[in-house]
Amino acid sequence: MGLSISSYALWMLSFTLDICLCALIFWRGANTRSPLFETYLLSQIIGVCATWLVMREFGFWSSAYYYTSWVNSGTSMLAIWLVTAELCYLGFRAYRGIWGMGWRLLLFLSVLFVLHAAHDASKATHKIAAIILVLQRDFAMASAVILVAILIIERQYDSQLDGLDRQIAIGLCVYLIAILLSDSVLIQWNVAHWPSFYGNPPSAQRQEAWWNGARFVVLNAVLAVWCFALRKPLPAPRPAPQMLPPETYGELSPAINSRLRALNARLMDFLKT
Repeated sequence: MGLSISSYALWMLSFTLDICLCALIFWRGANTRSPLFETYLLSQIIGVCATWLVMREFGFWSSAYYYTSWVNSGTSMLAIWLVTAELCYLGFRAYRGIWGMGWRLLLFLSVLFVLHAAHDASKATHKIAAIILVLQRDFAMASAVILVAILIIERQYDSQLDGLDRQIAIGLCVYLIAILLSDSVLIQWNVAHWPSFYGNPPSAQRQEAWWNGARFVVLNAVLAVWCFALRKPLPAPRPAPQMLPPETYGELSPAINSRLRALNARLMDFLKT
């Protein structure tokens, strides 16, 4: 007994959609504009091939498949985190101050999440599964929040994201929410008493069908939307915005600081009442 029929069908469908999307990206020339997104898709294809070969050679309940599948899950989440960073760069590369703060924040969150996952895994029975699950949950939550922020800023201030980048951000956000919910439930139920992959328990197959099914349904829908977005040639990249000369910022800064001080004084008066 290995993957359920429904999980296997969804798995193969996502593999097919990944290949179609990679072909469309190369055909439309989007790989030069979003190389990390292309890398993420290629890593998905390689990961599916690797896990399928290991499952065929050693079996679904083997330790080889156990380690391969969890390492593949961790690699996938790392690739999504890099795509999130790439979308931040594409949206704010013209604004060096915003991007400078953004990449430092991403680096800080990465270190924080690794430490948090290691701490949680120290209490778990199966440490590799626990580390990757917690990392997936934390990175999914942070990536979803960052992507929502990017989309809001893009809508309000017209950043440098084009139509495809916007579709990538929206699709990733939806998929990450599905990962966040499924991983949170699985962590709550099973991290402390992870079912043995060697005993082939019926409960493990039910959890596998539920966990993989929920994620793959959302992933396949997102992949289909991305393929649909690439049905037409991509528009030319937008030119970088014209920044104001430094002298203008020097003139505006005192006025802005005065407004901020006035707002701060009003808030302090409000808190005292």
